[in-house]
Amino acid sequence: MTGVLQAQPEFRGIWVDGFNEGIHTPEQIETLLQRVRRANLNAVIVQVRKRGDAHYTSPLEPTAAQQQAGFDALAYLIERAHQGSPRIEVHVWVNCHPIWPGSSWPPDPKHILNRYPEIQTEDYDGKRVTEVGYGGDWGHPLYHEWFTKVALDLVRRYDIDGLHFDYIRYTGERWGYNPVSIERFNRRYGRTGKPEPTDPLWKQWRRDQVSAVVRKIYAQATALKPQLKISAALITWGDGPQNTDDWVNRSAYRAVFQDWQGWLKEGILDIAIPMVYYNEASERHAGFFRRWADFLKDHQHGRIGVIGIGNYLNSIENTLRQIDYARQPTPAGNRAYGINFFSYAATSGNGTEGGSNRYEEEFYTALGNYFKEWVPTPTLPWKVAPTAGHLMGTVLRADDLQPVDGATVEVYQAGSLVRTLSTDGNGFFAAVHLPAGLYSLVVRADGLPAQTVNQVFVAAGGGVSLPIVLGNPDALIVRRLASLQALPDGTAVLLLGKVVVQDWLSSDQPLIVRDALGEQTVAVQVEAPALPLLRDDRVAVQGVLRTLPDGTRVLEQAHVRWLGVL
Repeated sequence: MTGVLQAQPEFRGIWVDGFNEGIHTPEQIETLLQRVRRANLNAVIVQVRKRGDAHYTSPLEPTAAQQQAGFDALAYLIERAHQGSPRIEVHVWVNCHPIWPGSSWPPDPKHILNRYPEIQTEDYDGKRVTEVGYGGDWGHPLYHEWFTKVALDLVRRYDIDGLHFDYIRYTGERWGYNPVSIERFNRRYGRTGKPEPTDPLWKQWRRDQVSAVVRKIYAQATALKPQLKISAALITWGDGPQNTDDWVNRSAYRAVFQDWQGWLKEGILDIAIPMVYYNEASERHAGFFRRWADFLKDHQHGRIGVIGIGNYLNSIENTLRQIDYARQPTPAGNRAYGINFFSYAATSGNGTEGGSNRYEEEFYTALGNYFKEWVPTPTLPWKVAPTAGHLMGTVLRADDLQPVDGATVEVYQAGSLVRTLSTDGNGFFAAVHLPAGLYSLVVRADGLPAQTVNQVFVAAGGGVSLPIVLGNPDALIVRRLASLQALPDGTAVLLLGKVVVQDWLSSDQPLIVRDALGEQTVAVQVEAPALPLLRDDRVAVQGVLRTLPDGTRVLEQAHVRWLGVL
């Protein structure tokens, strides 16, 4: 077999897991990149978060056990991939739902299970060990926020080309029963008790919780770095959809609440990479592969579809056969935009999970011979020449800075309603890919007065984030920190959209914040527990003004609410 379309841009990537050799030492990374370049690939998707751990220098999560001590694998990989020839894109792969194997408990006090054990998902019967171990529940706002922080920290501190989600879902229809999620669901819909796993409204609720975290990260990450590519490894269990309407009957949508077709339509996923892992030697499974591949080609919704091939199940010859099919157009004339291989470590196999061969040099050579030459990845028009931006924000109660869950946000342009949004459990909302221009918002929530925000400008390729408080504050809203000097001790003040000056990882130290524009700062003594905050995070702060003996003004008895990175 020989490759076709050699001169056209095409995504050619490979998944590099963190469990096996690949990125643990400088030597492994050099070998990885040498093989990738020999294979004429142009991207690596490297697993830097497996189970609540980090193959990079993280202020939030413990270092992965496999990692060489003191070695920042991600920083080294980026340097070598970007500076070598040809340039290789680096997409960071984060496991989203799994946070620890079910056979043990994490020893590091920094691990999220030791910090916040209440964020675990449960099944209908109260069990907490899923098929992939302990997992975070997307219906718990604390885990939702924690994972968002982890992802955005990677985006902010590393020169990555893409952010790649895996396990961005639940593990089955009977999961997602964290008590906080159930309480939120019942409060939203006037229900009581525990919903049945097959309850349509409860299924949609869990689907919405997963979509909410994708939306939240997409809006902030791509506003922060407009060229960043957001992708995900997506479920394709069983046969492919027979038609467009059959999508809702597939396992991704029906059983694990991963509506990746909806994400493509909304534009909160740039690259869809379904894991079309099927054994070509089986006529039945080869048919599954072809139907899923064709479904993706015909249902990209203006975004980019890349077909994930399970080379670990196939002989090298059969992997090349699947590449051939993946690159062919459908009868409607639609093509995929590339291929991604699983995996770098498990290069070929005999059709069984445990029957894979490891690190075969002939595999990487065969790919290089097939593709013949290196090509760049495809251009994404909405990033190269953007005409739209993102409008987002956080809705809080004015009296206590608690997030308003389920508030309605209406977005208007020139008096016409263009979007209707709902806030998530952290009060966050986002309207992505709004045409550049002026907008206004009307925010409504039960028991609170509505609020209108006018003259909000959305720039092409950018994002604007608004802190919105509903109700009458018990504190004085202070716009500029310099104004604190004129206020008497004991004044309750509310600060919105302030910037964290340095990482705040423990309440043993004061939190220092500054104005978004300017260097004026104030120290904040946080009373209520809060998640760690990182440098340049945006926050809302409510506290009482005091003067220390040395004349310094501080805020005491303070509550802090994270607003994101914009």
